[in-house]
Amino acid sequence: MAGSPPNPLTGDQYRQMVATGARYVEKHADEINALNVFPVPDGDTGINMLLTLRAANESAELPPIGTGTVAEVSAALSRGALLGARGNSGVIFSQFMKGIAEGLAGAETCDGADMVTALTAAAAAGYQAVGTPVEGTMLTVMRGAAEGVAGVTGSNAEVLAKALDAASVALAYTPEQLPILKEAGVVDAGGQGVVAFLAGSLAYVTGEDVPLEITAPLGGMAGANVSQAFLEHTEDDMYGFCTQFVVLGEGLDVDAVREQVGAMAASTVVIGDDRTVRVHAHAENPGPLLSLGVSLGSVDQINIQNMDVQHQQFMALHGYTQDERSALAVVAVAPGDGLMRLFRDQGATQVVGGGQTMNPSSAQLLDAIKRANAGHTYLLPNNPNIILAANQAAELTGDSVTVIPSRNIPQGIAAMLAFNPDLDAEANAAAMESALTDVQSGEVTTAVRSTTLNGVSIVEGQAIALLDGVVVAATATPNDALIAMLAGAELEAGNLVTLYWGADTPGRIASEAAGAIEARFPGVEVDILEGGQPHYTYLVSIE
Repeated sequence: MAGSPPNPLTGDQYRQMVATGARYVEKHADEINALNVFPVPDGDTGINMLLTLRAANESAELPPIGTGTVAEVSAALSRGALLGARGNSGVIFSQFMKGIAEGLAGAETCDGADMVTALTAAAAAGYQAVGTPVEGTMLTVMRGAAEGVAGVTGSNAEVLAKALDAASVALAYTPEQLPILKEAGVVDAGGQGVVAFLAGSLAYVTGEDVPLEITAPLGGMAGANVSQAFLEHTEDDMYGFCTQFVVLGEGLDVDAVREQVGAMAASTVVIGDDRTVRVHAHAENPGPLLSLGVSLGSVDQINIQNMDVQHQQFMALHGYTQDERSALAVVAVAPGDGLMRLFRDQGATQVVGGGQTMNPSSAQLLDAIKRANAGHTYLLPNNPNIILAANQAAELTGDSVTVIPSRNIPQGIAAMLAFNPDLDAEANAAAMESALTDVQSGEVTTAVRSTTLNGVSIVEGQAIALLDGVVVAATATPNDALIAMLAGAELEAGNLVTLYWGADTPGRIASEAAGAIEARFPGVEVDILEGGQPHYTYLVSIE
């Protein structure tokens, strides 16, 4: 991320700062999710914050590149976050972004003094959104960041460094403020997300990576290992329904709506403006909340989730399972945090870390199958070197496991998308195996020795590209190898190319690759996702 630190920030640079903050949240989303115990596990905190940030960065109101002031860009990002906020943490964080926009109102650029004003306004806005603010949560961490920069003068980098330090201290102290966190042995998940965002923001303005480790509670257990005693204690807790919706209208009074919602439900967060109000609340019956929304205007983005079910899933994630077995489950193998998260998001019950050079054993796969606790389990090895171990694990279980012989990540994802829990075991196996042939796979890595393969002369250190396992190009740069490989795939308009960039690949390089693909192959859609896999610059899916 080397480069001259931008100070003051232009509108475009401010936008890139927020995008980098989002990438840091994405990188640590799994760890943030694992911390989530308060107020109830209503969805994944890291994912909710990430989706909120993505909605901000994709706001339709963002001015064209090169045209917007910091005030205009921050206002558009705030609007996008409001409309796309997910979960309790995402809604509160969208209010944090609204406060930043209010602090930057009228600003052409953003210097250190502007950043202090913005962070102060952001913390105040966060507290305003919550019906009953609780210390020891992300609100405390936001306020810690604001108090840490009070009176600070200097560049954006100096201000954000102070904010990150102060937020980190506030985060570490959250278990002392909130007994449920201390009992579970974790710091606040939303607060950890705020720290991750600030770390990414600092990384952008300094041009250097900022190391970030998930903080252990003061005097508590390390990492995000929630104690079994805590899980057993909460097993029978009832949480009702997490109810979220947006009200669209004219002349809406956010404060009045917040008061009405607070009288009807718990864990309420109400934010917005006179045109749009977003409601998040926990209630035993979501009906009265929706009726209130309809009485105020047009209701959109209704999302009602049964938190009792989510709590059971949360406990299973941390190794606490009940006797009841699910009918069907999927166990997948994946290298890298991003890919592991992707398989979980697609519905895999268990994901085992592993891949090239780090093949899991049959015993590890068998353990994952047991933890899945299903009547029938589908096992996705996602690597040719793991298929044999997968078959051995399946043999040890009798007829309760089907190995879907996926040889790479794109095939595994295609099979995962074909999985349908409403089908029986045999029909699912047929659909998943059929999906393996619906996708081409590509890989870009670095040659570790000089040789000649498939007629391609390779020099050690070159970037090499493989298409469906066959070497097709050796070039000076990974992006050149990628373009050469896709040319061999004979892409057509309407094809979808998904790039999963690796652990050692900067996100900006992946973005440049996506742009090069779209320029070279008109009509081809490109998605880029952080895979986090070792050794491979890109894993590529072609559909």
